[in-house]
Amino acid sequence: MPTVETAAVAAITYAALFAGHHLGDHPLQSTAAATGKAAPGTDELARGAHAWRGWSWCARHVAVYTAVQAACLALVSVVAPLSLIGAIAALAVSASTHAVIDRRWVVRWFLDAKGAHDWTEGPYLVDQSLHLGMLLVAAVVAAGVTGPTGLAVTLVASTAVVAAGLLVERHRARAAVPAPLVARARH
Repeated sequence: MPTVETAAVAAITYAALFAGHHLGDHPLQSTAAATGKAAPGTDELARGAHAWRGWSWCARHVAVYTAVQAACLALVSVVAPLSLIGAIAALAVSASTHAVIDRRWVVRWFLDAKGAHDWTEGPYLVDQSLHLGMLLVAAVVAAGVTGPTGLAVTLVASTAVVAAGLLVERHRARAAVPAPLVARARH
């Protein structure tokens, strides 16, 4: 049964992750990472670019982002009963979901589903909304995961999120490549 302490841990964890998110996603993100992390675009895929080309930039960005969030969690753990296991679980959820969202195909999918192609601020606002929603999930996970089994499940689930993202990207790449190029690539 949840307690006031568990709820407080979730709340302070969210605040720390939120602060780390803004620092890591804005002033501490390099321009190269910001522009390279979502590559390749649909036009590049159609020309045969590898579907995972931008992942190295994305991984660098997420490493910095996660380090900043870890520092923020360490700071709040001075005054809050956040466990190391809970913090690691939260960082795994935040990092894995952040990486997949930052590849931008999820954002494009939401905008396409809404028919919001002319919404100038749409990509940024959808991106940030998805990140903040996942920070809430990460904060609740931090408060709820208290032992090694829960941590292991969280780490496996976080790895599965990234693996699923890679599979979706591979599928998108194959769909973007004209049929004759796909046939040649298989031989």
